[in-house]
Amino acid sequence: MITIKKILITLSIILIVVSSIFLYIQLKKQLSANTVMDYLIEEKGYKKSEIITLESKLTFLGIPKYHVEVTFKNEPNIVYLYFANDLRGQFEYYEINGETIPEDLKKYDPRTNAH
Repeated sequence: MITIKKILITLSIILIVVSSIFLYIQLKKQLSANTVMDYLIEEKGYKKSEIITLESKLTFLGIPKYHVEVTFKNEPNIVYLYFANDLRGQFEYYEINGETIPEDLKKYDPRTNAH
């Protein structure tokens, strides 16, 4: 017969495991965001004021598992995706509203061109 004590112990273990996984994912996302912010500021020469949003995402079935979506002030409708691991750098972009993006935008440098 299962006692209430065994049920509580089992539920506590499950809660600890689930909480640990959640905290680990949040930590990795924060570290990814910090890595990309450092990359953009220190290596690419952007200013924090040029960045509107910088959000880390987790992709369960994709590579890389963690990436960071960045939107720049002078290109608010374009989201650039950056690696957040050893292979730091931009790897993709898309338009927020789903409109077609010209191919030359992939090489666009938001620091040097003004709208």
